[in-house]
Amino acid sequence: MCISLEKVLEHCEHLMETKGYAVLVLADGCGETLFQSAGFCNNSSNSNNNHDVGPWFRDQVLARFKQKGKPLTIKYIDPTYSVRSAVANAYDSVYCTGLAEHAVHGAMAGFTGMATAKIYNQTVYMPLEVISKAPRRRVPVTGQLFARMLFTTQQPSFEPSGYSAQRGNPRWEEAAKSVSTPLAVQDVVIPGTDIQRLCCERLCGKFPSQEAATPLRHIVAFFAAGQGFMHENSWTLQTLQHGNKSEKSGRRYLQMLSCGPRERLHFNPAEGMSAAIVTCGGLCPGLNSVIRELVNMLYAYGVTTVHGIRGGYNGFLQEDQWLKLTPEVVQDIHVQGGSILVSDRGNPPHSEIAKILQRRDIKTYFVLGGDGTHKGAMATFEETTKLGHECAVVGVPKTIDNDIQLLDRSFGFATACTEAEKAIDAAYTEATTNANCIGLVKLMGRHCGWIAATATLAARHVDVCLIPEMDISLPRLLDHVADLMRRQRRAVIVVAEGCGDTLIQGSGDCDAGGNKKLADVGPFLRDELTRHCNELGIPLSVKYIDPTYMIRSVPANAYDSKYCAALAQEAVHAAMAGYTGISVGKVDEKYVMLPIHAITSQGPRKMSLKGRQFERLMSTTKQPSFEP
Repeated sequence: MCISLEKVLEHCEHLMETKGYAVLVLADGCGETLFQSAGFCNNSSNSNNNHDVGPWFRDQVLARFKQKGKPLTIKYIDPTYSVRSAVANAYDSVYCTGLAEHAVHGAMAGFTGMATAKIYNQTVYMPLEVISKAPRRRVPVTGQLFARMLFTTQQPSFEPSGYSAQRGNPRWEEAAKSVSTPLAVQDVVIPGTDIQRLCCERLCGKFPSQEAATPLRHIVAFFAAGQGFMHENSWTLQTLQHGNKSEKSGRRYLQMLSCGPRERLHFNPAEGMSAAIVTCGGLCPGLNSVIRELVNMLYAYGVTTVHGIRGGYNGFLQEDQWLKLTPEVVQDIHVQGGSILVSDRGNPPHSEIAKILQRRDIKTYFVLGGDGTHKGAMATFEETTKLGHECAVVGVPKTIDNDIQLLDRSFGFATACTEAEKAIDAAYTEATTNANCIGLVKLMGRHCGWIAATATLAARHVDVCLIPEMDISLPRLLDHVADLMRRQRRAVIVVAEGCGDTLIQGSGDCDAGGNKKLADVGPFLRDELTRHCNELGIPLSVKYIDPTYMIRSVPANAYDSKYCAALAQEAVHAAMAGYTGISVGKVDEKYVMLPIHAITSQGPRKMSLKGRQFERLMSTTKQPSFEP
């Protein structure tokens, strides 16, 4: 950013007058542009460029308010060294594990002069020359990430008058030319490769579009110049892969519509329109973050009638469960766990929901939930179509289990894994500081073991990890644990809740959301371990920890909070452009729109027992196979 100090100071005054408080975040690299704006010369021997911009900026703000006779206190925080000396969270810990293991694999295979890196969600080898010569990656001030930040902070442009930001940054491809080889398309796309386009429905197919100019032009400076917009032909393709030499037949890839603001809108918010938001299913870190950014983004478009439906789909039918949402109402909800809209399960007739949307003239309808919730959203979409009601139905996928097909990751998963790691650390402490002790942790994961496996990899001191994808022989498991207790007199065991269907027989009943009720595997396994060791004369105590509701009820961490903001903003962009019957998500590190049926028509994503993640899990725990 090129920053005018005067504009920043004026905005600080405005914030204090309107809100009574302000939170300012300043990168240390802003010193150069701020010092120049204040009139300090770069070439001066007394240049302030060597000074700490934080205290200097604090003093500038204090001086401004003192000059104007306005009271002000500033609490200055500089976490420079604390943020870099912290222990890695679960997400980074597992990421580091993957990079390290691939580095060893590459070295043992004879690769040299290379580094491991993750690009488009794929771990690859990169020549060191490319990394060392490539320009540093900077935040493009004409890019979507910068725009998302502006939407979140709602700050004005601080650019000096007459300044024009240059679009784009130097790209790494220039540095790669000397070590790259041109390829023909047929060298990459092997025979049998199938590419299919996921088309998204738009309301303009049934209703006349307003073709209204977006009001975002007045918020983001580079939008005013026509930059940064997506259009109906902004497509993105999944990353092409060629796994190994034996792979003779091609893979299937999807081409998807890119998310992002459109220059022309289907709706004209200046004519007045309403929106509704509902959360369904279980809780998940980040729900409030999504709600907050949905509301703020709608207001940025000029949609100032936003309803929140309390109590999931059931709340639609109850007049007193409709809540008016404003930026003031949602201002601080992102620091709270859970959902201010009180999530619930259950599916009332979606024909009734569609009629209510029509009666209240709701034009944009946002649904936060998992597979079952998205099926409900699809049913509502179909019913609104039958009624001839012009309403954009847009989903934001939610599942703490991270088991939605296609998506790189679901929001809240990273936070849940970090919290789950804390439970494993507690179990490790119990196991290592109590005689003859097992620390047993049960984690969420109805159909898949992503949380259990990821938290295990992050913690690194688990002896046995059991996930629903595994076929488990209870006698073999018990014998292995008994052997561990004989040899090391302690053990840490992690079990996913879905193993209840593997190890014991459940009732087969379902809850209100249609989910199968699982037998409680934690107490069962605790009792079986105790019984088996007692029969063998092995002294044992089991410390059982069940953090199920603790890991899902916390606020989103920084990674998930940023992800939630992006998903919410992309959902509003899609709805205002008239896309309907769709959900938004991140595929190969790119934000895309997906038809709801592309999510609901597939089962949960499970961990492959032949995949790299499972390989890492087994090498970390060093457990044998427990197959019958």
